[in-house]
Amino acid sequence: MSRGVIIGLFSALVLAQIATPLSMIAKRESILKEGEQFKFKTAPYDPYDAFRGRYISLRLDEDKVPKDPGVSYERGQKVYAHVAVDDQGFARLTGISKDIPKGTPYIIARFWYSHGKEASLDLPIDRYYMEEKAAPEAEKVYRQYTDRRKKNRQDAYVLVRVKDGRVAIEGFYVGGQKIEDVVREARIKGLL
Repeated sequence: MSRGVIIGLFSALVLAQIATPLSMIAKRESILKEGEQFKFKTAPYDPYDAFRGRYISLRLDEDKVPKDPGVSYERGQKVYAHVAVDDQGFARLTGISKDIPKGTPYIIARFWYSHGKEASLDLPIDRYYMEEKAAPEAEKVYRQYTDRRKKNRQDAYVLVRVKDGRVAIEGFYVGGQKIEDVVREARIKGLL
């Protein structure tokens, strides 16, 4: 191979390596800027494996989705989860389809399994990334706010933007405040 061909191939490789992450960043920013906003309630997820690195593992409070029993899906199949907002302002998944729904917000997901008229999905709302040192403290705060044994339990929710089925998490809230602010206040008060 000539030197010019090698340099051309190397240049193409470098451009691809730069273009890929820039494209990913641009897509996420586009969703955050132009996407429709939804608020999903969350529930604590596996207390022994809540963190893997620098993120909080999330699970939607209502993670079962109604499905038509006459339609079959295969595990891992791409589906469209229909989104609606309830009277308290929280988003709910109201159904799934194999085709993009018209006139209804939707999230692209993967079918996991079904039981009767309900389906479980692998949704792209499963991780909230944080600063590494704050993650363990955030886990403690999250568990305190969502402890089902407490009478004054405060719900946690994740605020997401959805555009063309793609999702970008905007913030994670406990007790009506961003988790980062709650952790900072708990540090100041000496609770963590």
